[in-house]
Amino acid sequence: MTRRRIALVLAILWTLLISASCLLPASIFRAFSFDTIISIDKLVHFTLYSVFFMLWSLASGISEKKKVYQLMAVSITFGVLIEILQATMSLGRSYELDDIIANTIGSVLGLIMLPFIRRNVPLLKKYLPFLNKVH
Repeated sequence: MTRRRIALVLAILWTLLISASCLLPASIFRAFSFDTIISIDKLVHFTLYSVFFMLWSLASGISEKKKVYQLMAVSITFGVLIEILQATMSLGRSYELDDIIANTIGSVLGLIMLPFIRRNVPLLKKYLPFLNKVH
């Protein structure tokens, strides 16, 4: 399997993870309160969408600015779609504008981190050998 194909598989699996975890009924999750300056929920959204953006960018091999911004639009649209689905499906979930903002910030963070990740992949591979199969 080529590196690009492995990155594509990881991107698809990550997309499915986001979809499943955000569209499962809320009742299956234990009540969790860990709110300090920023809620753990928003940190999860930042992380999910920054990784989502980076994986899809690596999987598609895009580097042109126009295509990167198209991917950004896809990432943000996906986050909005998930929130709309949460509002319209009877899963005990609710639409939250704060989640859309967190998803968008996570996607932008992924965009900002992408050059660093691409530049440091050889260094990361040295210390995390499983990455040799990814990129």
